[in-house]
Amino acid sequence: MGGSAPARVDLARTWLLRSPLAADGETAADVRVLDLEDGLPAGRKAEGRDRARRAAEAAPVWLRISAAGTSDGEADLALGRGLDDRLAGVVLAMCAGPADVAHVAASLPSGVPIVAMIESAAALLSAPAIAAHPATRRLAFGTGDFRRDTGMAADRLALSWPRAQLVVASAAAGIAGPIDGPCAPGEQAQDAAAHAAAMGFTGTLALRDAAIPGAHAGFTPSPDEVAAARTLLSASPDGPVDGSYAPARARARALVARAEALAAL
Repeated sequence: MGGSAPARVDLARTWLLRSPLAADGETAADVRVLDLEDGLPAGRKAEGRDRARRAAEAAPVWLRISAAGTSDGEADLALGRGLDDRLAGVVLAMCAGPADVAHVAASLPSGVPIVAMIESAAALLSAPAIAAHPATRRLAFGTGDFRRDTGMAADRLALSWPRAQLVVASAAAGIAGPIDGPCAPGEQAQDAAAHAAAMGFTGTLALRDAAIPGAHAGFTPSPDEVAAARTLLSASPDGPVDGSYAPARARARALVARAEALAAL
């Protein structure tokens, strides 16, 4: 994915979580994240960090780091500090509140983008404050741990309220739409992405490369949607308009702008 680093953070549709212990390889994902949390067994954390350090020698890397304040989290932050400008950004697992974002931001080189993962009931209630922290660039929904914490089922109706909360928190903070939990590969990925996009999400985590094409399709405005939006924007109202006219045009402008930005990356 080309374009500037800030654009990648705000527009990225797919965030592939990959263990540093896995074999290197190309991916079609917008962002590849080396997972130092769930991607490493307890006995191989040091080895995984060393591999991540070596990977950063070839190109700047994104790291998923363990919870702030834990021993693993502090070791991950030490690695990030050592990478300096070879650290593209971090995905903060188990973010509990804005204090965690502040701690991570203060522990890393200035300006490193932070994606804060919301993975518990308490974190969801703090989502507006987390999103509003100046160092937070995106929110991400850790659906597996959130369901474990709350007892919620995996079906869409059960998770619609927490998803909506993350969308509203992101919009209120003026940051890009949130990143959904990991999607399944194949056709299910496109269906899940289309549902998440309809709720206001603009990206998804992924665990397998097979999920990437479908997720991209679900989060990218279709040619028909873009054409319809352009038609609306170019048309002059015939007679009086109702209160839905201006919001409809605003949504059309946003859709066209997103499509053009994605095409330019």
